[in-house]
Amino acid sequence: MAKGDDALARKKNKSNRKKMNRKNDSSAVSTRIAAIIAAKKRRQTGKRSMCQGMCFSLPTPEDPFNEKLGKVGIAKKKKKKVKSRDALSVNKSSLKKSSRDGDEKTRKIHGPRKFVMLCLSDIESSFHDLEKPLFTSIWGIEFWKSFHSGKDVVDTSGTSSSLEQIAWIVSTATDAISTREKEEENPLSNSPFLLYLVPSQSKASQVRSVCKALKRLGVHAVSLHQGAQLDHQISGLKSLEPEFIVSTPERLLEIVALKGVNISGVSLLVIDELGSLCASGYLDAVKSIKQAISSEHRSIVFNDSFSASYIPAVQSLLGRSINRLSLSDSVASQASCIIQTVNICASEKKTLQKFSEVLDSTSSRGIHIVAKEESFRKLTALLKLKGLTVIIANNSDSKTIPAVTKGGGQMACLIDIEQFDSTEMKAFETVLLPDFVPSFETYIEILTSMARDSVGGVLHSFVTEKEGDVSCLAGSLVNVLEDCGQIVPDCWRNMSASMSG
Repeated sequence: MAKGDDALARKKNKSNRKKMNRKNDSSAVSTRIAAIIAAKKRRQTGKRSMCQGMCFSLPTPEDPFNEKLGKVGIAKKKKKKVKSRDALSVNKSSLKKSSRDGDEKTRKIHGPRKFVMLCLSDIESSFHDLEKPLFTSIWGIEFWKSFHSGKDVVDTSGTSSSLEQIAWIVSTATDAISTREKEEENPLSNSPFLLYLVPSQSKASQVRSVCKALKRLGVHAVSLHQGAQLDHQISGLKSLEPEFIVSTPERLLEIVALKGVNISGVSLLVIDELGSLCASGYLDAVKSIKQAISSEHRSIVFNDSFSASYIPAVQSLLGRSINRLSLSDSVASQASCIIQTVNICASEKKTLQKFSEVLDSTSSRGIHIVAKEESFRKLTALLKLKGLTVIIANNSDSKTIPAVTKGGGQMACLIDIEQFDSTEMKAFETVLLPDFVPSFETYIEILTSMARDSVGGVLHSFVTEKEGDVSCLAGSLVNVLEDCGQIVPDCWRNMSASMSG
């Protein structure tokens, strides 16, 4: 039976409604639900009506009174920092910049990077009995500057390394490893980065306990010493490939001879308690280890003795230019690695003769003579007779004193003892006092001002027995020589005893 016009019209209207529903899905829900969906879309795009801003917006530090009412543009979402278990390999894609530029920027900044502080914080959390925060250490900041300046370091505190010093050394090394890993053109070698030489197992345990705090940052440390099986230590080295090695010299040489570890690429060598190592007969072993390091590296020496007998050992392990660091400001600490000799002569003629012998035995190209002005004439005649270039300095030109002559010969600089400036003596390695000094304070000022960037300082003093004003200095001078581990002449010791008695 044929359908009527009304039925056909209803059918057509129904199909039109279905088409409209497909084009607009929101009409399939109720008016209330459609309003909620629209409001949500406006919130996501930041276009909210005035009433919605009043109802839903909370005060913020940037808009405490809701004056903007949602009119602010969409803030860009900050990317969350990826926390990796191995912090040393994070964000390698951002390190395609020039490594040289990065190094220059690091050297120009006046303080350690944030990653160094992160390492120090991890170490602090492992040791709860610290007297002060590690990041406040003046020694640590100066060491960080010395490390990035490329100079070797000698610690003149007269003790072994403390926890504070170990923490700064391993944290700086960890930061250097992180920087090097990011340089795709200069990947890390299979050698450890840090080699820490210690005289005993107890000291090795102390150093390794500090390094353990950095394990979560991907730094592994291994302790090598007598008392453990050699095969076990070699297999552990090959499987772990540690960044830090803490070892006694004897055991390390055994493992190197068996090719258990390659130390040719070590970048930082720390020699702790050098006096104890020398007393135990390990100096030759330490020298052999240093010679096995073929790469350019930095060295740090902690000398736990002020004895002058260990100065040649320090000189053989460090470069020509060094930085001095110390936890102490005592005279013995500041005068460390400076050889002091006191020559006592019977007359002025004998003094001049002894002075001439010292000049002949001196190999330094720059000799600085601090004397009284009335002595300049006879000293100048003697120096010229020996073929030395003579320069007389005073207040007006003391700042332009050359360290050595360009011709390669020896240079002697005469300085008036009444007008000398101790701030200009930093580079003076060889200093002679033919007339001694007018006061003990002047002697200490010269001693603690010279050879600040060297471990080859020599201070020669000449005294005539007839000088009565020198006898009062005997007690103080003997005490300084003994504190600095220097040789004390018997006559001075006897004079000091008679003065005290």
